[in-house]
Amino acid sequence: MDISTVSRRLRHLEAELGTKFVENVSGRLVLTAHGEQAVQTAEAMETESDSLLRSTQGKEAQLSGTLRVAMLNLFPFFHADLLTSFKAQYPLIRLELVSSTTQFHSLARREADVAIRVTKQPDETLVGMRAIQTEYAVYAHRAIATTPPKNWAELPWLSWDQTVPARMIHHWMEKHIPAEQIHFRVDNPVAQFIMAEAGSGACILPMVYAERSENLVRLSDVLEGFDTEIWLLTHRDLKRNGRVQAFLDHIYQGLAPFRQ
Repeated sequence: MDISTVSRRLRHLEAELGTKFVENVSGRLVLTAHGEQAVQTAEAMETESDSLLRSTQGKEAQLSGTLRVAMLNLFPFFHADLLTSFKAQYPLIRLELVSSTTQFHSLARREADVAIRVTKQPDETLVGMRAIQTEYAVYAHRAIATTPPKNWAELPWLSWDQTVPARMIHHWMEKHIPAEQIHFRVDNPVAQFIMAEAGSGACILPMVYAERSENLVRLSDVLEGFDTEIWLLTHRDLKRNGRVQAFLDHIYQGLAPFRQ
């Protein structure tokens, strides 16, 4: 800091505590008795702070207990390495992974400690970070793909089961794809991705994952308005929990290549 900032902050501190810490003696600034005492106290505080930091960092790997994580079932399909590396770093934490596509696990009711969710507007009672943003496009296995197809009806298609809340995809399919060309319906993204890579049909996929496949070819431009986000979330009451914070930080850092 420059001298004017130091001087301003020192005057503010003296005014707040009602005593002088520094005085001018023959053109030199020297500490008063209270100033000497303040320096000793500050140095002791710094020593204790450093000790606490070292102690906390040293015990990082000793975090223990159960951490229940609600996630997209696509997440362990693509990111099992991040879950495995987290367990290796924190061997005493037991991960419980719940990835059902038919059940919503509430963080407010403590049905899970952490959630990995597709949303553009997380619930206001939750805190966390946006891990990935993705667009969507049409993809198919290169063995059945025509780029671009003259008519979407030329292709076999994979679609979502009607029970899946994918309103925009349902609407797009109804508008562009004849019902008889829908050869399969699925109710979870892992099944859809596996079947698409096997050549079972064309489908709408998140680009952040589909572009990494050696077997899939993109058949459309980015579908306007389909973009979404993947968030790492926890309840406000748990934001300072050591296990929760360690997991959120680890996964967020591990997903960095998917944000590029």
